[in-house]
Amino acid sequence: MTALITATGIGKSFNLRPVLREVSFSLDPGETVLLFGRNGCGKTTLLKIMAGIMRPERGQASLDSRELFTSDSHWRADMIYLGHRPSLYPAFSARENLRLSLRLRRVDWDEISFQTLLERHGLSGREDEPVGAYSEGMLQRLGLIRLELSRWKLALLDEPTSALDADGASLLGETLARWRTAGRAVLFTSHDMLWGAEHADRALHLQRGRIASELASPAAPDLLARLTGET
Repeated sequence: MTALITATGIGKSFNLRPVLREVSFSLDPGETVLLFGRNGCGKTTLLKIMAGIMRPERGQASLDSRELFTSDSHWRADMIYLGHRPSLYPAFSARENLRLSLRLRRVDWDEISFQTLLERHGLSGREDEPVGAYSEGMLQRLGLIRLELSRWKLALLDEPTSALDADGASLLGETLARWRTAGRAVLFTSHDMLWGAEHADRALHLQRGRIASELASPAAPDLLARLTGET
């Protein structure tokens, strides 16, 4: 199978301190891959670089054989990023925020799908309220609705369960399974090793600025052993 995305030798420093040194990895279509490591190891930085939010100092990457990190931003249409806090305008309603986001991605509005997803994520009846009044969990659910309504081949999710309750995390797991079946790839981070292992096809251990190891069909004890074994 031809890889959907490949990254080679990604490097990034802050204040002359290297955070990412030589990060290389690939994802196949339909793969769900966990990126894990200790706090400060560069997980969020790597996701933001891959999403085009930051520029690497060195390294190359391609998505569907198209070069990333270029001035031509057309590749971003096939990629989507969800961070700790969804990028939303607090004074806008959920409907207004999502309509704007989809318009920027050149995706037509589908009111029926929107209402269906609101019901599924427990936000039905709240769609016309300013999202500034939403809880963190509600904002995270709204961010997931944005992903559901958008077209993309690769999703980059930074701690997607951080603000979700048990029902929300379970629903996200079901959503990941649907994306996998549809051939969509996901690279995500999570401090919840049990949840992460349950929903990942592979796991990449980021340590000292590099992918130190890779685990196929990861189990939570194996992930925790890698973390506790860091020196």
